[in-house]
Amino acid sequence: MLQVLKVDPAEHSLVTTAPLLAPAVVNESMDQVVFEELGFQSYARVSAAESCVLSYSEFAEREFQESLSAAKKPAKKSPGRKRRKKGRTVDPPIPPPVVDEDPLRFSTSSCHLVVDSGFSFTHVVPVVDGKVFLPGVRRINVGGKLLTNYLKEIVSYRQWNVMDDTPVINELKEALCYCSLDFENDLKRYHSDRSSRKHWILPDFVRTFEGRCREDEKQDDDNDEAPTNEEQQPANLNDEEQALEMGVEMVTVPEVLFNPSDIGIHQAGLAETIVQAVEACPEELSDAFYANILLVGGNTMFKNFSNRLERDLRTLVPDDFDIELHESPK
Repeated sequence: MLQVLKVDPAEHSLVTTAPLLAPAVVNESMDQVVFEELGFQSYARVSAAESCVLSYSEFAEREFQESLSAAKKPAKKSPGRKRRKKGRTVDPPIPPPVVDEDPLRFSTSSCHLVVDSGFSFTHVVPVVDGKVFLPGVRRINVGGKLLTNYLKEIVSYRQWNVMDDTPVINELKEALCYCSLDFENDLKRYHSDRSSRKHWILPDFVRTFEGRCREDEKQDDDNDEAPTNEEQQPANLNDEEQALEMGVEMVTVPEVLFNPSDIGIHQAGLAETIVQAVEACPEELSDAFYANILLVGGNTMFKNFSNRLERDLRTLVPDDFDIELHESPK
């Protein structure tokens, strides 16, 4: 510790995140390592969901206070808008500023539902008064690693063997894959219209070390809208360049989060799992949970993720419940 971090553990405290529902023996072993082997003065062991709620609540409170301070600043008088009153010219009254209290609504709520979709798993965790409500915790065995491996299998079967190129395919997944808002139509579009597909140029690790999308195929702002061009053949690549053609793969990979049964995982999708988690909590808290859903984890950064999840939830949640999804601050 002294050699790497240049700090003396005996003079510092440590904060660690612990997995949910970990056996007591695991926590005891962690305590032993922290105190007896590393020698820290003190340490706190918290869950990732509790940390996310605390971090976002502080962020939302800070944003609200900054907007409130900005609203309280006196506005500049407009020289062109004056009226006469009893023989003298006065400025018209300035209406009070409108303050957006939406961030404060999240930070002051005692109930939050954390959707944590990370590397290994996707967890749905109810948090009440800053503490995890264990009976409502749900897990889906789908994470970023599984999605990357699934994409490797698809590409290896249809094009080239990339089973040993995990970093390259992971970069491709993060750049091109997105959550479809009309899955069936997107499948038909990519099958019938080759011009809608993307080509990912692979790095050669001599001149380039990162993959990239072909320059004449810039990402559309709306991937869910079908193009009107007729089917076209892809433009010729440089003789030294190798590219992967991406079509249905861009939507079928993230779709596993919402329908794990597509690849043989017999679990509910993300929207259904959220409903199950809320129903396992006291009924009077349901409204607060649906209104304070916090999205964290790398998989939530897929394009259209929050829109797709909100749409799926709306079909499962009663209309008298508001659904509010909050993305983790960047």
